Parts: sequence; C-alpha cells; structure tokens
Amino acid sequence: METKPIDKRIIAGVLLMLAGGLLLLDTFNVTDFPLKYYIFSWKTLLIGIGIILLATKERQTPGYVLIGLGIIFWLPSLVDYNIDLHQIFLPALLMGIGVIILTRRSGHRRRNVWHGNPPNGVNSDYIDDIAILGGGSKHVQSKNFKGGTITAIFGGSEFNMRDAELSPEGCTIDVFNMFGGSKLIIPEAWEVKSDVVSIFGGFTDKRLIKTALTESKNMILIKGVVIFGGLEVKSY
Repeated sequence: METKPIDKRIIAGVLLMLAGGLLLLDTFNVTDFPLKYYIFSWKTLLIGIGIILLATKERQTPGYVLIGLGIIFWLPSLVDYNIDLHQIFLPALLMGIGVIILTRRSGHRRRNVWHGNPPNGVNSDYIDDIAILGGGSKHVQSKNFKGGTITAIFGGSEFNMRDAELSPEGCTIDVFNMFGGSKLIIPEAWEVKSDVVSIFGGFTDKRLIKTALTESKNMILIKGVVIFGGLEVKSY
C-alpha cells in the first residue's frame, strides 16, 4: 500500500495554530520563557519552511537543509555560546547549498546521456542545469523531451524549448531557485501544470492563454521550490 503524502497546507495550518497558542501563553504571562522572541525570528521561519517542505518526498532534501540551517543559527543563543552570527552564516549556507546540489544532481545523472551538444542547442531528452553566481541561455531541441532538473542559486538560466517536442510518457521539470531566477520559453500549445512552492518568491506564466483546449500530450508539469527568487514561463 502506498503512503499518501501529508498535505502541506495541513502542516502550515498546524504550525500557525501552534505559534498562535504559544503567543497566547506569552501574552498572559503563563511562562517566563521569551516565546515571542523565538517565534518571530527568521531562524524559526527557516525551520518552519523546512517542515512544510518535508510533506513532499521530492523536496525533503531542501526541507532538511533549511531545518538544519535554522538550528545551526539558533545554537549560539540556545547553548549560550558567545559567537557572532556572521561567523557561522556563510559556512552553514555554503554547506547547505552543497548538499542540495549533490542530491539534486544525483537524481538525473544516470539517465542524462547526451546525444550531441551543438554550440547553442541541447538534444538530450533531459536537462540538468546548475547555475551558481551566473547563468546562460540554452536551446532545447529534443523531439522526445521528458524534463529534468534546474537549479539556480544566486543566478539563473534561460531555456528556449520552442523547437522541442514533448515525450508521450510525459514531461516534468523540477526547479529549485534560491536567490535566483529561471526563464522557460515554451510553445503556446503546451499546457502548463504548476506544483511550485513559492516562499518569498514567485512563479509567473506570462503567456497569452488561448480559450481552445490543448491536448493532454502537450502538458508539462513544473514543480519545485522557489525561495527569494522567481520562475517565469513565456512563449515569445
């Protein structure tokens, strides 16, 4: 029997109710512990976002990373250790980004077999792009395009898919943008289904949506996480 994943909206609701209950305890001075100080903190926000991401199997790694970062940033206060935040911020951030890159790259590495790499084209059925502190422009020309992974951290790339054709098996693109952005240029006939979690970021479909129904074979699923970044879909 397959285990049905927990709806992330339920987790978000439970976390908000828990935060509200703790604030009531603080308001009525039920406890001397500074609950408000710990609840309204960006460190706690990282942990909360991580817990919500754990609801989806494909996003558990970023979830664990955000929870770990939140705990690391809180440790000096919790153990009463005299250390400045800037001393651990960059090392912890780099370690977290490294874990995300390694886990996401291993997911598609075995099946990414390149059948040629022209200067401005990508003929593979899968894309596996990582943009850190930079980016570029790629022209996807596969006639059996199945999707892939896109990772953008402090950077981003543009993918032109107007000459590509979707695989009958389906097409799924898994996106992770942190302080970065990605742009997908796709044919107007493609139908986009979004399962993107946006946290201080956004997903935008800027195409001119036609009233005519598109065929199911032209559906592309875009899923993933956008944190302090953006993901844009166009058709020009």
